[in-house]
This record gives sequence, structure tokens and C-alpha cells, in this order.
Amino acid sequence: HNFSLFHFSFHPPTTLLMTLIFSSAFFPFVWCFIAFSSVRVSTALNQHIGSGGMADTRDPDAFADEDPRKSISAAPSFEEYLKQRDAGASSAEIAAPAAAAAAPAAASGGGGGGGDLASTLKDLQGPGQVWGDLGIAEGFEENDLKGYENFGKFAAAMESTGVAAELGAGPYTIFAPTDPTLESYETLRGPITADIVKMHIVPGKIASADVPTATLDSLNGPLVYRYAVRKHFVNDAIIGEKTFGPYDDYPMDVECSNGIIHSVGLCFAFY
Repeated sequence: HNFSLFHFSFHPPTTLLMTLIFSSAFFPFVWCFIAFSSVRVSTALNQHIGSGGMADTRDPDAFADEDPRKSISAAPSFEEYLKQRDAGASSAEIAAPAAAAAAPAAASGGGGGGGDLASTLKDLQGPGQVWGDLGIAEGFEENDLKGYENFGKFAAAMESTGVAAELGAGPYTIFAPTDPTLESYETLRGPITADIVKMHIVPGKIASADVPTATLDSLNGPLVYRYAVRKHFVNDAIIGEKTFGPYDDYPMDVECSNGIIHSVGLCFAFY
């Protein structure tokens, strides 16, 4: 037995010996990769690192410099580009700076005409939506009009919850969600209550261009404004949202006798 132990101590088995040799040969390569990754320096300039550990890739904000070569123009959004292309705009016109990048574009989608907020919402025509890829199976082109998203459900909710009766002479600003928007909320979150309706109504008359600097205190508490990816958001709903195709965008700045209406494609209470 003593001989066997002595023999093992100075003559290890072949498998163990090969493992030791392989490990010693492989270790320097592993160390090279570890060392390289630990000293790697990013060449990105002024990039914010998000919660996921990745650098933001947001487009830079537009600004004008004394030297035109250093200025950054406000490029159109993808939706705006498609509209300009469908309307037959030239390449130069499509590439031209978007004049109203610093504020939501005012675009009335019909309606208004001096009626009050509640009656205007009942008849207001909303954004025109195309079929997209779902239309192929139905025999439509992707760019064919599927229909308009109107505001009858929100007008009805104002009446059924009693909010319309509580409104005074005004003026008020209503961020009106479209019918499909409220249908999605009801499916995923629950019924439309008076508190949810009040969240979309702000005392005072606020034009879309003034939303970024306005005090947005709704009848159900303050709203949150932010500007990101060249778009304006209130409670995560885009203000001045564009549609795909040549049809009407979300109506904005719809004048009424007791206020103004801006349409949104997301219920303020969704998140």
C-alpha cells in the first residue's frame, strides 16, 4: 500500500495530468479576454446609459447655431414622411426641416364650429386609420382606409358619469381619447369611471402649442408632460399624433364655445 501511494504521488494518472496541462494552456487566453473587456472604452459621446445598461440612441434635439453647418434641423417623423410621400412631395420638401418640431402641430380634424365641448365630441371626426397588413386577407391594400376613430364613447361617458353636468361655463381643455382607445382600456383595465373622465379635462383653454409650458392640473389631479423622441407626451399619450397613410391625423385645437379639444390615442389612466 505504501508503494502504491508513493507511486501515485509522483506519477499521477494520465487523465489528471492532461487536465492540468490543458488548464494551464487555456488560462492565458481567458485572462486576455477578461482584461480586454475590463479596459474597453466606449467611443460614444454624451450618451446616457439607460436602466438596461445600453446607451440611448435617441435623435438629438433640433437647434440653430450661428454657424449653419453646426445646426440640426428637425426632420419629419416617419408618419409625416409617409404623408408627404403619398401627397407627392418632392425629396427636397420631405427633407426640409419640420417647422413646428418644438411644439405640437395644430391640425383641426373637422367639427368644432362654435358648439360646446360635449356636442362637438359627439360629431367630431377622428383620425383615419388604414388597414395595414391585416387588410391583405380581407382583400384591401395596406394603405386603404379602414375607418375613422371618433369620440362618441367619451362623449357618452361624460354624460353617464355626470361629469358633463358638473362642468361650469369654462373654458376647459379636453384631451379626448378615441373610441378604440377607451375600448382597449375597458378590456384591459376596467370600466370608465368619472375619475377617469375628469383626468382628461383641464380647466382653462390650452392650445396645443402651449402644452409643453402649461400647468396641466386636470379635474382629477396633475398630469405629467414630457418631450422625448421628438414627440410631446401627456401621461404617455402623444399630443399631435400622426396616422399612417394620407388620411386625417388626430384632430388638434378644435375650437368650441366653452373650450378646446385635443385628441389622444391612449387613455391617461392606462399606466
